[in-house]
Amino acid sequence: MPSNHSIKIRHPTFDFDKEIPRYWFNDNPVITHNFNGYNLLFPEFERFFVRSVMHYKNQITDETLLEQIKGFTGQESKHAQAHEDYFQVLERQGYKITRFLRWYKNYASFVERMATPKLRLALTAAAEHYTASIAGIVLSHPELLENVNPTMRKLVVWHSAEEIEHRSVAFDVMQAVGIGNSTRIVAFLMTSLDMLLWSTLSTVMLLWQDRISPWRSFKYKRQYGKKFKGINKRMRQLLLAYFRKDFHPSDVDFLEDAHKYLKQVGIDE
Repeated sequence: MPSNHSIKIRHPTFDFDKEIPRYWFNDNPVITHNFNGYNLLFPEFERFFVRSVMHYKNQITDETLLEQIKGFTGQESKHAQAHEDYFQVLERQGYKITRFLRWYKNYASFVERMATPKLRLALTAAAEHYTASIAGIVLSHPELLENVNPTMRKLVVWHSAEEIEHRSVAFDVMQAVGIGNSTRIVAFLMTSLDMLLWSTLSTVMLLWQDRISPWRSFKYKRQYGKKFKGINKRMRQLLLAYFRKDFHPSDVDFLEDAHKYLKQVGIDE
């Protein structure tokens, strides 16, 4: 059964016209570009998610889930637009991202053409588990956001909070239309490889443009790992829970943290 909390469509504004530091996340280029790399992927991700869920909307009879689908599609559409707006910041800082975006768009279009509707929905549910797990880690460890530029902190908090709010929607639709565990697990493995490949490529692309060597990148990543011990282990635990037959995204509830942080960054709950 779907969770019964409402999914609100918010309309925050972000000061992308203001100067944002090149390394806005803890003054760490590797972690900053890891987030920047995901920023480059999110618009295509999220529009794919919306289309995959909406394909099955007419087969859903549960009124609560139908309302949540409406909130899900609204939130994801807002996320895609905000992250595209952020591209101007990267371009203003001198990063060349147009070619990479074209490559990724062509790849995403190919996957969407080749995959069946059921596989597209299962891929969406798996990716939503990833984004909600990352969001949960970020919002349950306040020390992560202590030295983050205020505009980017607001963007990260808003996106993370709403990923937590709608984390179950694609999964509930997947269950409602009868997609089984085997397809769910295969889609999760495919999503894992996809996210690892493209997030690595996008991060390396941005680091290369900053002329940061692999050795310096390793040192920055190690510095981050020492500062935030235990977070990677917790992340693995959250992700691997997807393999349980009785898994449901609502098993771990980060909603309280999500709404608390929304208020802290000035976004109405």
